[in-house]
Amino acid sequence: MALYAQTSGTQKTNSSTFVPIPGLTLTIPEGVGSAALVTLNLPNPYANGNNFPGGFFGISVNGTVSPVVACFTSSDQTPPNQNTGRSPTTLVISVPLGNAPQTIAAVWSGVRGSTAIIDSPATLSAILD
Repeated sequence: MALYAQTSGTQKTNSSTFVPIPGLTLTIPEGVGSAALVTLNLPNPYANGNNFPGGFFGISVNGTVSPVVACFTSSDQTPPNQNTGRSPTTLVISVPLGNAPQTIAAVWSGVRGSTAIIDSPATLSAILD
């Protein structure tokens, strides 16, 4: 079984803590003894700011963010203009299935006060064994 969610339009955050990425939430079914391979794919994120801007990305399970996270930062302290420094980012984790359905959500935050931006479709998917 495969589950899938996709963003549309432009999404932005300048949060200093993880917040949900709108549209990227799934519910995986119960299934003790099995696991879901969960993939967060952001093909063209970028960030604006003046201190090596970037973004952190994670996956939460029932509101708890996995300790495995992804991040990108610009190699320029202050990028020369908006919409530069695109950094494709992918995060993959395995989530054990439990006694009840679980909510899986993609989360993100800005790095060092920057604004992380997604303006192309990003996806959250789960493959269950």
